[in-house]
Amino acid sequence: MKKIKMVITNHKGGSSKSTKTMQVGGAYGLYKGLQAQIFEFDDENKDSQNFTKSAILSEQIEVGDGAEITTTLRDLFSKDSDTDIHLFDVGGNKTTTLFLEGLKKSRMFKKVDLFVIPMSGGSQDLKNAKKTLDIILDMDSNANIMFCLSRVRNPKRVQFQYGDFFSDKDLKKYPYIVLKDSDVIDLSRKLKKSVYELATDLDSKKGIEAAFDKALDENDTSKINNLSIMLEIYDEAEDYLKTTLIPAFNQLDKTLNKDKK
Repeated sequence: MKKIKMVITNHKGGSSKSTKTMQVGGAYGLYKGLQAQIFEFDDENKDSQNFTKSAILSEQIEVGDGAEITTTLRDLFSKDSDTDIHLFDVGGNKTTTLFLEGLKKSRMFKKVDLFVIPMSGGSQDLKNAKKTLDIILDMDSNANIMFCLSRVRNPKRVQFQYGDFFSDKDLKKYPYIVLKDSDVIDLSRKLKKSVYELATDLDSKKGIEAAFDKALDENDTSKINNLSIMLEIYDEAEDYLKTTLIPAFNQLDKTLNKDKK
């Protein structure tokens, strides 16, 4: 089958690029029975390295001054690989500029199946998202693009939280996914797995249930409280899968396959 290549980028730092890459892009691969690999282009933040127990593979790519970026991209986009989905998680600010310039110079943008522009709210976030969109369209006017609206407090009211996005004529025509804000995102980092893996790992949950019952028998208040919180968040992971991730996977599927009959 054809390898899927997605680029996740926004000039603004802290726009939930890595969260979208791992929790949606990587998890989408697991959901589809495919192997995903993240290539993290960021010399400072190394978010993917937190997920050491995840089945989603990750590799840190040094950017530096960008002198080798075109060669790096050419090699990554052209090499044979056992993985089915390649996710390019691009750091913000200067790293975004260097990456997109390298993508243009190397012509590797022609091998990108989908560009995802994450946002986390705020007017500056919107400006940077539009800047990123313009650069992508300058490379390829027919680029396949979608947005990820993250840290959403209430998905039913996303149009209020992201009012600027939905009122912008250049942005609102693009498909988007919604990532609800949740403590389960933080727990997944602590447990070193994606939320999808937590939600589907019933064996681990059973182990915590057993430990909780033992703590009750021993009247260990500290353990009871900690394990109770963990079980609550495991339950939340299952709910997050149903209400947030599966709708996101379905939209991702639709966008990736929009030209297929």
